[in-house]
Amino acid sequence: MPIIINLSLTLILCIFFIFGVFYFMTRCKRIMLGVCFVFVAAGFSIYTAGYLSSGKGFTYILFALLRGIFSTASMFSLNDNYEKLANVQGIQWLTENIYLQIFFWFCHISALALIQAALISFFGRKLIDNFRLRFGSHNEVYIIKGSDKNAFILAENIVTHDAEYKHPDKNRLIVFILEEDDDEEKINEKASRFGGIVQVPDRNHDILYYLKKTRLGKTKKKKYTIILMQRNESAPDDAYHIAEFVKRKNVNSEKLDIFVFIQSEWDREQVEKITQAKDGNQRKYPYTFHIVSEVDLMIRQMIEKRPPFECPGLNFSGGAAARNFTVMILGFGTVGQSALLRLMMNGQFVGSRMRAIIIDRNIDNLRDCFLHRYPGLGLCCDIEFKNFDVQNKEFFTLLNEIQNMDYIVIALCGNKINKQTALNIKLNYERKNNALPFIAVSEENGSSREVKQDENIFTFGCREEIYKESIIISEKTDRMAKTINKMYGRQRWHELDWFLQESNRAAADFIPAMLKLAKLDEKEAVKKNTLTDDNSLAEILAQTEHLRWNAFHAAMGYCPISIEEMNRRFKEYNGNGNSLDFARRDSKARLQVCLVSWDELDKISEAYRELECSAGLKPERDFKLSDRDIIKNIPLFLKERSKKSL
Repeated sequence: MPIIINLSLTLILCIFFIFGVFYFMTRCKRIMLGVCFVFVAAGFSIYTAGYLSSGKGFTYILFALLRGIFSTASMFSLNDNYEKLANVQGIQWLTENIYLQIFFWFCHISALALIQAALISFFGRKLIDNFRLRFGSHNEVYIIKGSDKNAFILAENIVTHDAEYKHPDKNRLIVFILEEDDDEEKINEKASRFGGIVQVPDRNHDILYYLKKTRLGKTKKKKYTIILMQRNESAPDDAYHIAEFVKRKNVNSEKLDIFVFIQSEWDREQVEKITQAKDGNQRKYPYTFHIVSEVDLMIRQMIEKRPPFECPGLNFSGGAAARNFTVMILGFGTVGQSALLRLMMNGQFVGSRMRAIIIDRNIDNLRDCFLHRYPGLGLCCDIEFKNFDVQNKEFFTLLNEIQNMDYIVIALCGNKINKQTALNIKLNYERKNNALPFIAVSEENGSSREVKQDENIFTFGCREEIYKESIIISEKTDRMAKTINKMYGRQRWHELDWFLQESNRAAADFIPAMLKLAKLDEKEAVKKNTLTDDNSLAEILAQTEHLRWNAFHAAMGYCPISIEEMNRRFKEYNGNGNSLDFARRDSKARLQVCLVSWDELDKISEAYRELECSAGLKPERDFKLSDRDIIKNIPLFLKERSKKSL
């Protein structure tokens, strides 16, 4: 009976030892390995010191050192030389000290732990990964579907907090969901650098299976972020299945964010449809769907580097520009089109009319389709389309004819031609001794660099600068937009559709321009109760805000409707919503009655107040007042943004 008890205790201790090593391998591998190596080094010291007791002199020292190395090596072969050591003369300091003997055997156990750790690393990686998925100590889980370079850049920036940490944050776990044809072994090697886990779906295990393995829906302590980065048509479908899954699991909306990278307007609309209920006015799922466009991030980065209001030739005075804002876009693909729209949204100033010259060898095929998608651009911008090659003499003749150029965006068919064109343009301006405009050069897959770029010529599109936690995941980018929505909106941020979120972002992005026009920096503005006490300047800034608002709607594909059309829509409305809202705007058809000049807003307000009377409401709407309120409240936005809760 005692033998059975002893065997049982031994077996239990053995199991505890095996699982203990496994546990520490998954949670604090480096600490465990460090401690074990210290104990092994201590074992070597004890063996060597014991053998030194047998004699003196250099020969004995060398002999003891060799025996110590051999005995230490035998610890890893699950053997011990304790009996040989005990037979050495003068070793009583070890054999007669029970505590030192316990420490000595801890050294052997540490060697055993290192052997087990090595075996687990070689043969039990998937077992460790599954254990970490289910029982890891991390508080944040980032599930990334995609395995290209951008996915790894983003993942590494997430776990290192954009390189603020030298080592990966142990509280953050990255899980990569691959496609079946991806090289799992190669990707595993990359992911292991920052503790990432790689999972490959098959016929029996889809993305939802791996969401369950992370205990999504079973624990309320962890924060989950799902990022769909794959470059194919499955993103909307995956987003739908994930939304249905987390809704069934009743996942807390504050503990989940879903990011969907899209490649086209078609993809964006498909994702947007997923989130909307049948009536189109409510959110179907109580979760935040972040629709992310790589090209849009690139252009926002470009404008953040060199915003239009910094163009020196505009010479702002009293909130108004001294002349028109002139832009040239070379290459009218996806990047060029996005650049035009963003520059238009951020380049609206009183006293200035934006002029855009678009040059592309294939412009005849691009122009009509583009103008069909954005019929309201003429309200905010004069656009000229040119069909020729930028390497021809005709291009430089045109360049020399244009007076007061402010901004040139080069987005042709490759990095080499983009950079060469930029140098050619710079040389042309230097020969004419003319002031150099801002020249933004698209650089696909560029790398971040510490070398200071030219004040006027700069590159944009560096993946390392775009795929950051602070840019994509963190709320820093949208913090001001959320502040504006909180103060003006009745819905929470995750309840807003994509258009309203973009509207708040556009207003937030333009605040630095408003501070420039008011001749204030942010620290000065925060101390004020209103942006300016100068009524004349305040009115100019309100007009600027309306120009910006017009440009945003035009860039979203909206076009104006007449007062007569607004009245007709009000009379014919038979829906369940607000007839007044439907009369003045239509988000599906992208119509808006307020897409008019500042002076025409008074007539729109008067006509709308008549409809308010017809609807039995008090006539009080003044559309100019909305623009004036935005200007007045900018200091309040800045103060509110600093608060933690949005």
